[in-house]
Amino acid sequence: MVEKAYGERPLKVMTYNLRFGELSDMDGLAEAIKAANPDFVALQEVDVNTNRDAAKHNNGLNYVTELAQRTGMFGYYARTINFGPGYYGIGLLSRYPAEKIEKFELPNPGNQEPRVLLKGVFEMPGQKIVFASTHLDYADHETRKQQARFVVDRMKESEYPALVAGDFNAEPNSIYAKTFSTEMIDLTNTTKTWPADEPKEKLDYIFGYPREAFTKVGCFVPEPSKKSPSDHLPVISDITVKY
Repeated sequence: MVEKAYGERPLKVMTYNLRFGELSDMDGLAEAIKAANPDFVALQEVDVNTNRDAAKHNNGLNYVTELAQRTGMFGYYARTINFGPGYYGIGLLSRYPAEKIEKFELPNPGNQEPRVLLKGVFEMPGQKIVFASTHLDYADHETRKQQARFVVDRMKESEYPALVAGDFNAEPNSIYAKTFSTEMIDLTNTTKTWPADEPKEKLDYIFGYPREAFTKVGCFVPEPSKKSPSDHLPVISDITVKY
C-alpha cells in the first residue's frame, strides 16, 4: 500500500485578455507570457484563423497554437462566435497535460454576444487540479449576473482544487465579483487592469475553490504602458495549492 503524500505546491497563474491581437504580434504577446513564467494562463479575446483589419499582422493565425509553440506550453481553445473565415473565443495554456477539457455555454438571457467557460482537469506530478478560463458579458446586468452564478456553480462541482481566471467585466464591489468572492478565494490584488495605458477599472481576476485549498503568496500587475501588447494588463499570481 502506497501512502498518500500531503503538502503544498507553488503555482504561478496568469490571466490575459489579448484584445484579439490588435496591439501586438504573436511574438510580443508570447514574450509577455514567457516573462511571467506561468504554470497556467487563461486567455480571452482569442482569434483563430480570422481576418481583421485591426489586426492584420495576425491574420490567418491560430493564436492558441502560436502562443503554445512560442511558450512551450499546451494550448486549448473554445469558440464563442464565428468571425470571418475563422473563430473568436477564449483559451488556456498549461505547463501540464490535460486529462479532460470541457466547454460550457454561459446563460444569455439578454441575447448578448455568446460567452463560454473552458474548464480542464490537469495532471501535475502527484496531483490533479482544475483550471478554467472565462470572459463574462459587459452589456446586460441580468446576463452577467446569471453568468457569474453559473461559473461559480460549475467550479464548485470540481473533484479537485479548482481555479477560474479571466476578464469578468466587473469591479471588485459589484454584485458580479461578489458572487465569486463570497464563495471562492480571490487570489489577486486591487490593482486596476484596464485600459492598459491609464487603468481606471479592475476587470481581471483569479479565484480558487475551495478557499482552504489555496493561499495567495503574491500578485503582480505590470506598470501601465502605452506600449502594452493589449488593452488589458495581465494579472499574475503566485499561489500555493494543498495536496
